[in-house]
Amino acid sequence: MKRKITLLLVIIGLCSILIMVGGIGHRNITIKETTKSKEVGDFILHMYIENADEGIKVYSSLQYIGEGTIKLIHQEPLISVVSGNQRHVFSGETKTKQLNHGNIYHPFSDGNEFEISRKTANELHFEARFKVDDEEIIIKHSERLQFE
Repeated sequence: MKRKITLLLVIIGLCSILIMVGGIGHRNITIKETTKSKEVGDFILHMYIENADEGIKVYSSLQYIGEGTIKLIHQEPLISVVSGNQRHVFSGETKTKQLNHGNIYHPFSDGNEFEISRKTANELHFEARFKVDDEEIIIKHSERLQFE
């Protein structure tokens, strides 16, 4: 009888250790940090994905590489980032930004945070939507997260 109780306690102890070391939920999931750029016309969409305490943090910016000065008009957000099957929503306030050659526009310097898990969608979709000289420009990119 003592052997059965001892064996049961050892099994419970090992299971507890495995749960603590393995983590629960998404806390210990890490991704391969990624930096990407996508050039369309006179613009480059820059994207950076890093690990955060509760998932991942995503930074994005838009760089103007054309000649001269332009007036860029966009609705909030300039760059939408969604996970999985979510849809992009551009319904915020309209903003105007003047850009010169080489300027980088950082609309959200704090980044966007996403919770991740191996069971949920692991793909991010970026979409920048804006107008220059009454011409609408849309830059799209999808990035599959790679777990470490």
